[in-house]
Amino acid sequence: MENISNIGTTSDPYRPSLFELIAQERMRELLQPALRYILTVYAQRYPRYLLRVFNYSDEIYSLLMLIIEGHYLHVWQSSFAENFYGLKRVAVVDKETRAKLSPSQKRLSLFFLIGMPYIKQKLDESYEKLTGGAAAHIFGSLFDADSDRPENETMTQRIKRLGRNAFRHSYPYVNGIYNAAIFAYQIVYIYGKTDYYSPWLHFSRTAIQRISQKDLDEHEQSRKLTAAARSSALQSASGIGQMRHFIIRQISRGLDFLRYALPMSIFFLKFIEWWYASDYHKQKAFQPIPPPPDPIPPHPQGTPLPPESDTCPLCKRERTNSTTIPTGYVFCYPCIFAHVSENERCPVTLVPVKVDELRKIYSVT
Repeated sequence: MENISNIGTTSDPYRPSLFELIAQERMRELLQPALRYILTVYAQRYPRYLLRVFNYSDEIYSLLMLIIEGHYLHVWQSSFAENFYGLKRVAVVDKETRAKLSPSQKRLSLFFLIGMPYIKQKLDESYEKLTGGAAAHIFGSLFDADSDRPENETMTQRIKRLGRNAFRHSYPYVNGIYNAAIFAYQIVYIYGKTDYYSPWLHFSRTAIQRISQKDLDEHEQSRKLTAAARSSALQSASGIGQMRHFIIRQISRGLDFLRYALPMSIFFLKFIEWWYASDYHKQKAFQPIPPPPDPIPPHPQGTPLPPESDTCPLCKRERTNSTTIPTGYVFCYPCIFAHVSENERCPVTLVPVKVDELRKIYSVT
């Protein structure tokens, strides 16, 4: 029990725990659903302008994250989510020496942060499309890939079909190895046997550490030097140069502000999701039903109402297959359908009515 309680505890105060690393990963995974939710809402309101944008939401998200992650790797030596949790990336020179990331390590970090998840997502979607997803587990052989083989199959079609079959049968094993490798590295990391949280970090010889006070001081000093250099450059720059420096500065400030804005937006969306799933929202929705509006009085030139409420005003017989119209009066379905089809008016109030506004009434006796 003593050994279990000491799992993950090392003498290095800057070594993050597994829970910190998982937390920053989960936060990054929430960004794409948040963007997709926003695009879904606005695409429903403005489908003419945003429907195509929504169809390429994965590519747009990857492009935005490429800009954001590139900025944070350049300024903070960390990804956006890692920086939010006070973490940074360092180059592993040897067992004891750590250094800043090289340009090649930054490029590899961008690929493993953005390119690898994008490729994995597209492969998952392709596999679901080929296998039929959950429906294939229900209907089985109805989704067999060979069931739609054409009779006169060309060589190109045959190669494509064999490629799809090979992918369909091999991808579960590749996906299992992918997840098993990540899980194995996490287990080894917990026991302090490696400095690499994932195989991708090991491949790029990059480790994750906590940001120290020295790092914050160096960043502040670098920021002041950069601001002073920009200020001196602005004094000697032309009007176009000043505008360019102003735009670059505003973009940099906006990307830094995302450090707070994106997590807040995620928490806000999760709160909305919880609110609509909670009993508080349901209690708020169950308000007293408002009273119906006053009935439209019969027109003097309209069909008079019978004295009995179960009698049809048109045929003067007991009502069958009761049907109502927007004016609130009830008739036999054959009677009111024929009348509205010919006159397009309520026979009692003479208010315009269309056939598609007829509503049948089903009563349980």
